[in-house]
Amino acid sequence: MASPSRLLSLPLEIREQIYTHLLSPASARRVLHDDYIRYRYSLTVFRTNHQIHNEAKAVFHRLNAFVLVETPWEAETHVAHEHRVPIVASGARAAKCKDAVLSIRIDAPQFAESGDGEAVETCKLVLLAGDIGAFARMWFYSDLSYPGLNERLRLTLRLKKGVVKRVQEKLLEPFGMVKGLMETRVLGDWDGDVERALRAAMAVPHSPPETCLEEATKLKDAGNAALQAQRYEEAIQLYEQAFTAMHIVVEGRRRAIWAGPYFEQEIQGGTFAGQYAQMVRLILRVKLVANTLLAYLKLEDWEEVKFWGMRSINLMEDHRGEVAEPMLEFAAAKELGKIYYRTGVAWKMLGDEAEARRLLRIAALYLPNDEIVRKELASVALKIG
Repeated sequence: MASPSRLLSLPLEIREQIYTHLLSPASARRVLHDDYIRYRYSLTVFRTNHQIHNEAKAVFHRLNAFVLVETPWEAETHVAHEHRVPIVASGARAAKCKDAVLSIRIDAPQFAESGDGEAVETCKLVLLAGDIGAFARMWFYSDLSYPGLNERLRLTLRLKKGVVKRVQEKLLEPFGMVKGLMETRVLGDWDGDVERALRAAMAVPHSPPETCLEEATKLKDAGNAALQAQRYEEAIQLYEQAFTAMHIVVEGRRRAIWAGPYFEQEIQGGTFAGQYAQMVRLILRVKLVANTLLAYLKLEDWEEVKFWGMRSINLMEDHRGEVAEPMLEFAAAKELGKIYYRTGVAWKMLGDEAEARRLLRIAALYLPNDEIVRKELASVALKIG
């Protein structure tokens, strides 16, 4: 006779705590290369015995609400790698998902069949319901980055039976940021108020570029005030929010720039009326980088100064080549000089005087009358004799 399970000798409350530890999304979350996130569940507890299987499975489904996504294109790289939306399963494993609380189908009717009349094979992904917001944000940025995308797409949202209104609201609310679709179909036993709220949110157009840029400016100015008050961490957070306001997402050491085509227009009204939105955005980007470097410099976080400074410097030098003549005609030329200066200081503090000297020389070209820059450059000058 098999010996009784030691797990079953524990009170049910303790067993459920153990199941929760083993089967929660937090326990399954894995950060892979390049901050790519995936869920890896260990389900061996299901194979212990019949009673433990039933108990653990009940906890598993209580903790994990799954969403099945089906698209007409190979979406995993775009969803998971470019936008960092965590995935539970893809491909054949995703196709086996039978208990999704919500099924999301995205299709382009005009491309629904291949050239020989056969249905185009779709890509399937499984997400957690809690990550629908990240998925909707991905779609939001894709729409702004690829003009005309949404007008070709149809969205179908199919709800599992028995889902209460509170959960329905959490499932549908994120899709309010998805605009301009050819068609949206809501299938299943949805509450009418929930569906109406979704359609009302979808009908609100994207904020125009001038609104985004004015909000970014306000956040930048608030960050500057925090910087002057020596609240450096707060300043950095406000600068990151300013980036986000104009659709540049900062997550850790990753900065993703979206919605380029959306800013390719002349601003019609407001603070920046008559200016080219993309140029205003570029100037704000440079100012935010310079100010962020100053906040990290005040914190003596030399590695962060070096990382963010070199990111911007490398982007400039890759685009223009390392040239001796500074872009003095650029509206934010002074801030470019500050980027070179502050990054050069970080290299010096980290012990690389050669790179510090290179950057400080360029800073001095941008800021020829700045005594602080001249002194810093002199401190790393080559010694003769």
